[in-house]
Amino acid sequence: MMSVQEKLRMGGPPVISYQDLLALDKRPSPAFYAPMTRDLGTEPVPASRYTDPEFFKTEVDKVFMKTWQFACRDEDIPEIGDTYVYELLDQQVLVVRQRDRSVRAFKNVCRHRGRKLVGTSGCKTSFKCAYHGLTWGLDGKLIENPFAWDFPQLSADDIPLFDVRCEGWGGFIFINFDKDAAPLLEVIAPMPEHFAHWKIENCYKSAHVAKVAEANWKVVAEAFLEAHHVICTHPEYNLFSGYDSGQHDVLSDHVTRFIAPNGITPGPFLDRGIDDERRLSLMLAAGNRAFDKSKKIELPEGMTARSFAAESVRQMVGARTGYDFSEYSDADMLDGQGYDIFPNFHLWGGFKDKISYRMRPISHDRTLLEVFLFTLAPKDGPRPKPAQIRMLGEDEDWGGIPELGALAAVYDQDYSNMGPVQAGLVSMGEEPVHFSQYLEVRCRNLHRMVDEYISR
Repeated sequence: MMSVQEKLRMGGPPVISYQDLLALDKRPSPAFYAPMTRDLGTEPVPASRYTDPEFFKTEVDKVFMKTWQFACRDEDIPEIGDTYVYELLDQQVLVVRQRDRSVRAFKNVCRHRGRKLVGTSGCKTSFKCAYHGLTWGLDGKLIENPFAWDFPQLSADDIPLFDVRCEGWGGFIFINFDKDAAPLLEVIAPMPEHFAHWKIENCYKSAHVAKVAEANWKVVAEAFLEAHHVICTHPEYNLFSGYDSGQHDVLSDHVTRFIAPNGITPGPFLDRGIDDERRLSLMLAAGNRAFDKSKKIELPEGMTARSFAAESVRQMVGARTGYDFSEYSDADMLDGQGYDIFPNFHLWGGFKDKISYRMRPISHDRTLLEVFLFTLAPKDGPRPKPAQIRMLGEDEDWGGIPELGALAAVYDQDYSNMGPVQAGLVSMGEEPVHFSQYLEVRCRNLHRMVDEYISR
């Protein structure tokens, strides 16, 4: 294994690589942990991409109306007629459970005079316009027109509800306003393969919290696209999170990933010479999710903090769910595997609660940030009901939300950067924003794909 000194002499990062770390773990990790990055260059982007209302309008038309958008979960519409109202900018979509148990999506608009059909999510038997009474079935077909005699130019077949493409994966339901878009599973590959390993289809939504950020959607997305902001934004994680040994991958045009190790000795920049006993106490003090706080936590002799924390997760999640995790790697149990689907949906892997983010733009300088947790359901027994969205007011903190657990305060830290970044970008005008070549390659890919969609 190459030493830190050798890496420094070669001009590389002064830390153990993530792959070197995996080689030290006793259980092998799946092959899909292998690195897969791209050189996306070093060109900056103008600050105006975050602040220009006209550029934002182009993004809406060319990006958000052309890409797959996570709308809701299967569990949000479990019964026939269950309808979820999904809003994106000036568009409203009805995601509807059909009588054959399939799912379809329609624009939330009456084909007569354009009134919004449905005000809130819920179980429906049909969609009746409150203006004049025209009614559509769950399949979007017109079933009643009280004034059909006065519409000689129209038959029921002429005005079905406007259809919206709707496809699913792993319990997630996505919509796309572009009828010519590539299929969802093609676009998000290789995520289905990776997340099948982490039993995503057996997870339920255990938390859903949202708050408006006074920042462009890309500012909000970039807050979660790299890991080295930990050094200043989340200092309590510095001495065990190993962000500087993280791996940053571009798995496809639409899917990128970083993997951040936990329970390790950080690189020379942060290493304070602490031992594993101290590292374990720091993990506990930070509220790390690897431990059952109801039990006394002591590091067994001869065991590293990393291997002990991974085993703690195996026992804790195994006891709660009934699954046997004895053959799964330390990385599966402990590390942070953050994936994103372009443009605005992030999902973490592993077997701890899967963190997820969605960034829904409101305007060029306002974004609805949504934080989800997806929890592995018990192997046997009823699945818990999904969490309902909890909207935070301007003066409410993320840290006061118990369902977010130990991570709640972390989101206040992340959120605290967003408004000031947006304000600084406004001051920059047309000046360039610079990204690093490797650590911020996922930020680079975000802008690359925005350009790709705009040029189509």
